[in-house]
Amino acid sequence: MEPGASPVVSWCDLTAPALIVGRSAAPPPVDWQACTRLGLPVHRRASGGGAVLWDADLVALDVVLPPGHELLGADVVAAYRWVGEAVRRALADCNVEADLVDVRRARADTPDQVLEASCFGGLSPWELTADGRKIVGLSQVRRRTGGAFQVGIPMRFDGATLAETLFVDTERLAAALRARVVDLATLRPEVRRGTLVQHLRARLGEALGGRRAPSGLTDTELQREEKASVSTYAALTETGR
Repeated sequence: MEPGASPVVSWCDLTAPALIVGRSAAPPPVDWQACTRLGLPVHRRASGGGAVLWDADLVALDVVLPPGHELLGADVVAAYRWVGEAVRRALADCNVEADLVDVRRARADTPDQVLEASCFGGLSPWELTADGRKIVGLSQVRRRTGGAFQVGIPMRFDGATLAETLFVDTERLAAALRARVVDLATLRPEVRRGTLVQHLRARLGEALGGRRAPSGLTDTELQREEKASVSTYAALTETGR
């Protein structure tokens, strides 16, 4: 994005489920045979963190900001706070009481080590918990040309399948995730995806001071957005390419 460009909230939908792993120096602990058996392609996102089972029940979006935008900030950790607060307000609009995880709480968190393989197994500053369990995952990408905050909220969380896709103690991870993660279906089964999305749009719009909908983008901007979305999630094979 060019400096001074308008922020864009980009919503992501999948035509089929996939396993998404974060960027890291070490190869991700993917059970490739299990992924093949389950029909799950594997992709690596541009941001760091553990694995995510991305299916139709995950509400996923990117908030893309131009370089120099005040909400990016110099402090990478502190920059998450406004995103977490906006999502917290959207959940409150759905009658879901969620808590922001401050830096002290995140640093004091010491979960079962097996949870490191899963994005929702960890707890980072300014993510959200409800009923004491994680309900919102955040990650961040920064480039010379701008930055993006990535948000994931499970309508339903399938920890058993996620555990099956990873080369870890499957039963142990599945049990740990059940105790660690909560979804909208558990807290407020009456809340529909469209309702959550509507409130997220409104609250993120407030935080951004107004945003343009994709339909308001120029053809060139739409092409750039599509190219960026595709390149953010690169296909991954067992050989790491």
